[in-house]
Amino acid sequence: MSLAALQALLDRSTRTATPAVADSIAYAGRQMTAAELVEFWKDARIMAMTTVGRNGQPHSAPVHSTLDGATLSLVIYEHTVRREDLKANPRVSFTTWKDGAVAILYGRAREVPGSLRDTRPGRSGTPRKVVTIAVELTRAYAMRAPSPAPGAPPPRS
Repeated sequence: MSLAALQALLDRSTRTATPAVADSIAYAGRQMTAAELVEFWKDARIMAMTTVGRNGQPHSAPVHSTLDGATLSLVIYEHTVRREDLKANPRVSFTTWKDGAVAILYGRAREVPGSLRDTRPGRSGTPRKVVTIAVELTRAYAMRAPSPAPGAPPPRS
């Protein structure tokens, strides 16, 4: 895993953030390091993935993913809207949050050739397949949870 590549992406994203992002997420003091982001992402149980269809309609769905340097890896079912969306538009975003910490990642997705494989049947018992998706990250914002004030209740998720 290349923490250096991920750190460079975090640093570049922070330097080029829009004023709104810079004022709310990407600022010194709360910015996660690459190592912190990898641990945060690993501890997250689920992420929201957003794709955009041919007609511009956004689609969001929960996924599990693995962060390895500046690349995300995940699997999606063979017959999903997301898979069709990615054929038309490879741009994707992901977000996860917990206890005031947040990560927002953007990238370009591609289907890994030859990765289609069987997986467990759905509730109906119908056989299903999944395909692996690799996402090269293009922007990344990751903010640590705020330090609680002495005696303050923990932040809400």
